[in-house]
Parts: sequence; C-alpha cells; structure tokens
Amino acid sequence: MAAEKITGTDDNINAAEASIPTGQHHLNIEVLAASQQLVPTGDGVFDVLPILDGCLAAATAASLVERSRHLQLFHAALSGDWEAAEGIYDLVPGEVNARITKRGETALHIAAAAEHTHFVKKLVERMSAESLTYKNEAGNTAFCFAAISGVEALAKVMMKTGHDLAMTRGRENLLPIYMAALLGHREMVSYLYDETKERLTDSDRITLLVALINSDIFDLALKLLKAHPRLAYARDEHELTALHALAQKFSMPSSVVDRSPPEFWNKFPIPFSGLKLAQMKKVVHKQALDLIRYLWEQVILLDDETISCQIGKPWPLIFTAAERGNLDFLTILIRMYPDLIFKVDQNTYSIFHIAILNRHEDIFKMIYQIGSIKNVITIYKDGEGNNMLHLAARVLQSPSRLNVIPGAALQLQHELLWFEVTIFSLFPSEKSIGSLDKEVKKVVQPRHIEEKNIHGKTPGALFIEQHKEMMKEGEHWMRDTADSCMLVATLIATVVFAAAFTVPGGNKQDKEDDQGTPVFVTRIEFKIFAISDAISLVASTSSLLTFLSIRTSRYAERDFLWSLPNRLIIGLTTLFISIVAMMVAFVATFFLVFRKNLHQYSIPVAVVASLPVIFFIWQHYRLFLDMIDSTYTSRSLFKPGKSPLFSKRVKPKVA
Repeated sequence: MAAEKITGTDDNINAAEASIPTGQHHLNIEVLAASQQLVPTGDGVFDVLPILDGCLAAATAASLVERSRHLQLFHAALSGDWEAAEGIYDLVPGEVNARITKRGETALHIAAAAEHTHFVKKLVERMSAESLTYKNEAGNTAFCFAAISGVEALAKVMMKTGHDLAMTRGRENLLPIYMAALLGHREMVSYLYDETKERLTDSDRITLLVALINSDIFDLALKLLKAHPRLAYARDEHELTALHALAQKFSMPSSVVDRSPPEFWNKFPIPFSGLKLAQMKKVVHKQALDLIRYLWEQVILLDDETISCQIGKPWPLIFTAAERGNLDFLTILIRMYPDLIFKVDQNTYSIFHIAILNRHEDIFKMIYQIGSIKNVITIYKDGEGNNMLHLAARVLQSPSRLNVIPGAALQLQHELLWFEVTIFSLFPSEKSIGSLDKEVKKVVQPRHIEEKNIHGKTPGALFIEQHKEMMKEGEHWMRDTADSCMLVATLIATVVFAAAFTVPGGNKQDKEDDQGTPVFVTRIEFKIFAISDAISLVASTSSLLTFLSIRTSRYAERDFLWSLPNRLIIGLTTLFISIVAMMVAFVATFFLVFRKNLHQYSIPVAVVASLPVIFFIWQHYRLFLDMIDSTYTSRSLFKPGKSPLFSKRVKPKVA
C-alpha cells in the first residue's frame, strides 16, 4: 500500500525535522529527527516510506543506547560506584534527573535503597529540586527509601537540600517516619520525629504511636505520648487505641531487637554480648511498663462509661491480653481499676477462664490473690453450661502453645497437670497430686466437679473425650522411645557382660593357688576396668528393665501424669551412666594392655572414646531436661506466690 504522498522539497522535510524537539519521550521511545533523501516515484512526487523507516531505525537505536545507559546507572547506584555514574552525567547532564527503571525510580531511589551515603551525597548536589520528590509507581520517594533503610546519615544528607522531604508522603499516603517505625529503626524515627514533630497531624501522631508500640520502641512512644497526652484515648484508622496495640503483645516486650546506635554497643567487649542483651531486655521491659502505666493513668481520668468504651471497642482488650498471656499489662490495669476482674466477654468468660483455655499459668495464679471474689468468678458458665473445670478439660487448640512442649506424652502430661490444678479428685489414688490439693481446694468448689454441661458431660468425661487422640500419640511416642533405648541398653549389657569374663591380659595358669586370677589384678587400671564394667552392667540392666516396664504399661490417663515420665527419666539416666562407664572401662583396658608400645596414643584414644558420650548427651539432653522440667518443676508454677496485685508499695492514683 502506498504511503502518504508528499509534494514538496527537501526544505519542507528539514523544517519538519527542526520542529521535533530532541529528547522528547513517547511510549518510552526517544524520538530523534533524522534527515533522509526523498525517493522520487516517477510521477513527480516523492515516497515517504524510506523516510519513516529511517526515523524508526534511528529512534530504536537511540532507545537501545538510552536503555544501556540507564542500566549502567542502575548498576553504579546499586554498587555505589560514583565514578562510573559521574562519567555518564558529565556526558549527558539530563540523566541525573531521569527515571532509570520501569517502576519509575531514579538513581537516587536505588542508591538510597542500597544505603550508599557517599553516592547519595554527590547525587543530590546535581539533582533539581523537583526530581528529589519524584515518586515511583508505588508512590514512594527516594527519601522514603532512605527512611526504610534506617541509615540516619542518608536522611541527613537529603534533608540538607532544604526541601521538606520528611513530610512528603509515600505509598498509601504514609509519611517516611511511619515507614521507619514499622521496620523498627529507632534512631531514624528519633531523627525524623525531631524534624517533623511540630507539623504532624493528630491522625499522624496516633498512627505513629501505634507503629512505635508494635515495633517495641517504647521510649519514643512515651515521649510522643507525654507531649500529646490526649493520644492515650485517640484511635487510629482501624479504631484501635495505643492500649489495644499493647494488649496484643505476647509479653512486654515480645521481642527485643538491638535498636541502639552501633557506637553504644562498641563500648563493650564481645564476651559480654549476652549480658548486654539481657540488660537491653530489662531496659525495654521497664520502658514498656512505664508506657502502659502512663497510658492507663490518662484513660482512668475519664468517666466509667467512656472507660468501658475505650477498652471494649472495637474488641475488649483485656481478654486479648489474657489470651496472649500479657501478665504485666493486666496487672497494671487491674491495680488501678479493680473492676476489670469482674468483666466478662460474650461467652461469659473472665480473664481467668481465658487463661485456662490458653494455659497461661501466671494469669491464672492471680485468682489466688483476689480473696473471696474468686467464688463469684468460678460460678460463671458459658452458653453450653461449661464451668471453669470444663474449660480445663478441653484440649489446647493453639499449636504455638502446644508445640512448645516436645512429644505427645509430655503434652498430655501438661494437660493433665492443668486439669489437676482445677480438679484434684480426678485421680484420687494418685499420691503425686496431694501437694496441690490445698491450693486446688482454694479455687474449686466440690459441686463443680460433677456438674454437667448441656451435653451431659462432666469435666472428667470431657477431658477423656477431648484427649483420646493425644493419648494414642503419647502411647506411640513412649513405645518408640522405649524401644530405641532398650536396643541400646541391650547391646551395652551384652558387651560388658562378656568383657567381665574375658578380662584383658587373661588369667594366670602356672600356679595352682593363682589359677583363674587375672594377670593384671594388682594394677590400678584393672581395678578401674572392673569397677566400670560392673557399673555399666548394672546400669544398662536397670535401664533395660525400666524401658521394658514402659513398654508393657497399660497407658491409662493417670500414668502419663507421673508414672511414665518418671520411668523415662530413670531409664535415660541409667542408660547414660552405663554408656559412660562402658567408655571408662574401654579406656582403662587400652591403658592396661598397650601401656608400653602405644602409650603415646593414650590421650587421643581417650578423646575418641568420649565421643559416644558426647553424642548421646547432644542428642538427648533437650529431651531429658524437658522431662525433668515437665515432671518435677512445672508443678511449682501453679502454686501461688507473692501477689502482683494491690501491693502495699503501689498506691492507685485518684483523679
């Protein structure tokens, strides 16, 4: 098809070329004018197709050159190679303000994200004021990238340009200080707050306060709150208050991240890093408590109806705190506002009911410290007629809480221990529960034990029904563990029994009185061998019999509480002793037999002989410690200690 016919001369084309501005972009292609000679068609007119083809080829070539140049700038900005970037900017000055990626980032975006302060400093000296505020497709400026990086020096370099970059909003209309707070960059937040604190809106402040709390930057949160006390009961875009943010934490704080300046920690030697972290945790914990206390002091100045609204909408925060095990939070609130003890949720659950459902011992123990008020709380029932004991009979639903305890058998033991705390007569013949009877009787009323819910189930029947699968898994876990350890114990018993009658060096045969007497009977190494071999035989046999008793157990519910875990502890202990004694016997034999010819290898052999012991400890020490903790130590966790509530040293403030 013939192209458009143009009648004219070369002067017309040249004029058209001059009218096209060089460097103008359209659809990401730089349009460049290119002179072409018109090709006559034979009828007095000229064909424009060769001209268009030439222009298109020139434009494509220019686009490839530009793309290559942008790629070089990208690599230079990403690696911090200012010399390479400077060479390009000297040749093409306009590129300093250009967007070099498909997402619309400039070289300043890339350098800021890569945390190259020197590159950014040189670049901002060349850039125009407008290009400093360029946003990429996501809506973020280069200063937003600097805030996200957390490198305070980057922000200071860019702020020296005199432009209000700290108040230029990025993606979703968020300020750079909020982005830094979300990522927990404490020093960056501190710097940006000093730069913007007078220009933040109330909405910005409450959003920032919640972000600081979520990132455990409690000292800056308290600083912001003291400057604007009304933030204590302000709500963010999600209708949440600062107290709601604190209530959602699992502890105070939930995690400690080193947000102190590097030079602070550089003052201390490396061996004290663990001590530094522990000290940091204490500092952050105290800051969190101070923040909660100050927030609550402001809220309780309101009337009761407003207070109820503050802690009840959009969801009741005290029950969330009880669900997360946030003891410090609840303690401070209840101390200053005791009426919270009587609050119930839509299921008629108090904080103590929720503590039972989620197995939080520390919160549940507070019930011992409220006197006869507990008698009112323990009679609460939900819509299905479940009392506090029915809740203790339910299987723990939270995987994060349940998986803290290794093995189905120990998990079932923990569940039984919780049930023991709230219903002492479940296993009346079990002597082990006697130590807790006194404490349980202070909480549970006898009539609650046999109360049935609307499904006709007592707490005891509900416990058995809810834990059937866990009992099967616990039995399987116990049997597998016993089988594995029995195999090892059997091998050890076989070896050391045979060694007892094939003593090193043999027996004397020359004199009638000494026949059968070991040749090395008088040597100290032989005595060590004989004693170690005997200990190993006795210990391995005891371990074997102990694991056999586990294997043949009836696996009733009560067995998982004390009998089976105790046997497993005894079995692992005696198995460990037998392994150690066997290795000692081996080393003693080596010293005895090869004391002359291979004496130089005695130490390496002793080291090698210790490897099985080390491997056994490494593979089983965690299980052993968990068994000790679950069987012996956990019982003390439920005993009431000193009251964290209403201490004489704490005087509630009166408005």
